[in-house]
Amino acid sequence: MPDAGHLSEASLPHTTPAPAPYYPAPPWDLPNAQLIKVVYETDVEAVLEWLPPKLTRSSPPYAIITVERYADSPVGAFNAATQYIGCRAGFFTRALALQTVVDSPVALAGLREIWGFPAQPGEVQIEEQSDGVVVLVATQAGNLLRLELRGAENIAPGLARFDPVLTLRTAPSLTEEARHDLLQMVQVDPEYEVTSAQRGRAEIELSGAWAVLPMRGVVAGTACEMNTELPLARFVMPY
Repeated sequence: MPDAGHLSEASLPHTTPAPAPYYPAPPWDLPNAQLIKVVYETDVEAVLEWLPPKLTRSSPPYAIITVERYADSPVGAFNAATQYIGCRAGFFTRALALQTVVDSPVALAGLREIWGFPAQPGEVQIEEQSDGVVVLVATQAGNLLRLELRGAENIAPGLARFDPVLTLRTAPSLTEEARHDLLQMVQVDPEYEVTSAQRGRAEIELSGAWAVLPMRGVVAGTACEMNTELPLARFVMPY
């Protein structure tokens, strides 16, 4: 009789190859992070084009951009920028991650494969100036975002609010006539310990792929310093 292998499903490594995982398992602690968040109004048609059927649009329609500088993470320092759609899951406000740019290959792989962020490699430049901050986001295809936050004034840390994040976690199929072997909706609820917060006048210019959610008016711009994390998912559900 042949000898069957002993590897149980519970013993499978978090990632492969097993001898040298590319990134650590969650949660990822992210202390001393800097985050810029801009909320802006956009078009109904654009929002509906990119929302899954289980989600509904906000009224009025809006999008969110966050830019993060993580000086200390389990995969080293990295910067990231994400464009979200403001939406609702039932009665609950959520932010669906539509596009993400990350400047670290290891962080990109973890964000995409563990949590489902639609990440691609690129540059996320954060330049602090005497009267504010300027952010430039680009990939090999060209510029995506120019963001300026000026005239920022201190606000109470508790006024900085962040909606739970939704992502679409996928794995491509290796068989014909099948697009995905895995298609899940994931909800991630990071904990935020905001140590300082400011609100200022924000201006954004969207180009390339990020112009799919056109800017029709800035609602608010915020900058924060915080301790946060990327935790295990709160919910995972079929698409």
